Amino acid sequence: MFLIEIDGIKILYTGDYSREEERHLKPAEFPDCEVDVLIVESTYGVAKHEPRERREQNFTKYVHDIVVNRKGKCLMPVFALGRAQELLLILNEYWAEHPEIAHVPIYHQGNLAKRALDVFNMHRNMMGDKLRMELESGNNPFKFQQYDKLETVADSTTPLVIMASPGMLQNGPSRELFVKWAPFKENGIVFTGYSVEGTLAKKVMDTHKTIQVGDQVLNREMSVESISFSAHADYQHTRDYVEILQPPNIVLVHGD
Repeated sequence: MFLIEIDGIKILYTGDYSREEERHLKPAEFPDCEVDVLIVESTYGVAKHEPRERREQNFTKYVHDIVVNRKGKCLMPVFALGRAQELLLILNEYWAEHPEIAHVPIYHQGNLAKRALDVFNMHRNMMGDKLRMELESGNNPFKFQQYDKLETVADSTTPLVIMASPGMLQNGPSRELFVKWAPFKENGIVFTGYSVEGTLAKKVMDTHKTIQVGDQVLNREMSVESISFSAHADYQHTRDYVEILQPPNIVLVHGD
């Protein structure tokens, strides 16, 4: 967030913010002064998020069903910085509690996870208390496996979980894996973030079995689940933020 003062007028610009306590980040804070103008995102409008505990339970249940019950491959299109790290923390905790799935690898596409961990180490004061203490003790809470080539994962005959970018299947590894795995009903795709209208991710979420991907028509048999871990505040959090600040002027941005 940015708090700007111009000729005695205080303007708070939130950017994309969340008031939710996440596993890897603290909730957005309030300024310690009165604000004259609040510029706040409104991505979710009047929609409300499900309670976080229920979302995490549903998320791990979906993943468990794909890799254990169906012995398939689970694809998660993710944004490489932030969301992927949060999902890794949730999955690693679930894996530790369920040793019967310890043999199922969790992959992360690309080297951004390594670079992201460097950022986390540099700014530990902004992390949640539990994660900060783990980092300071020398433990790496982000346990995932690297792979040499995308084909290694794409052609695997055993269950696996992979987080691959980009988050909306526009191109790159996540799209390649989707095209490869979509025709098989034992596989599943789990969307965990916001998908913009017109993107392939949105089409996959909204359409049924047949879907156009470029020049190719796919007969999708893999399951599709959507559970939001979006970093944007919902209606409840935005309303509470406004009511506590009581700014005389409000500008809503980044929403319909």
